[in-house]
Amino acid sequence: AVVSTQSTGDMDVKQMSGSQGGGGNMTTPFKTFQEIKQVNIQDKPEYFSNTASVVFVKKDNCMYQACPTAECNKKVIQESDTEFRCEKCDKVHPNFKYRLMLTVKLADFTGAEWVTCFQDSAEKMLGISADELGALKENDQMAFETTLNKLNFATHTFKIRARLDTYMDETRMKCTALSVEKVDFAAEGRRLLAEIRALS
Repeated sequence: AVVSTQSTGDMDVKQMSGSQGGGGNMTTPFKTFQEIKQVNIQDKPEYFSNTASVVFVKKDNCMYQACPTAECNKKVIQESDTEFRCEKCDKVHPNFKYRLMLTVKLADFTGAEWVTCFQDSAEKMLGISADELGALKENDQMAFETTLNKLNFATHTFKIRARLDTYMDETRMKCTALSVEKVDFAAEGRRLLAEIRALS
């Protein structure tokens, strides 16, 4: 593991950029958001684990109506109450399935980053399925809002892919949650203890 020193106000903070545990493993080392921003990401994405808290949830466009076929997740175009066209499959279906594309701001002790959570990771965080959330959106807006608000300040361990994304000549880091798990406090404690020992 590599020990890096960062200056924060009047004190220096040392971090173990290659530490494992607390959600990290041999292929996904534990990194803070500050550390991942310092990595020179080029064409190849960077994979890392982080234990972070949700501090904001984007509710607009957090889900969409998708093609109901198992192998297709393309957004459908509603042509009538019972007709939903998938341009990828070139078919009209009598129904659709909801797909989640939840964007949340995650924060650790070094900073914050916007992270996109797709179907599996979003459902795991919410504790309900995309179709259940879609039914709330259609029939009970208050319950829909309450369900999303429950995500705020919840802490999880995330496996995240960071890559560079260029839009309108502006390049920025884009993060996607590949998995989300409950915090393993025993593993997290061991990781922090290892970092403390490495400082001595």
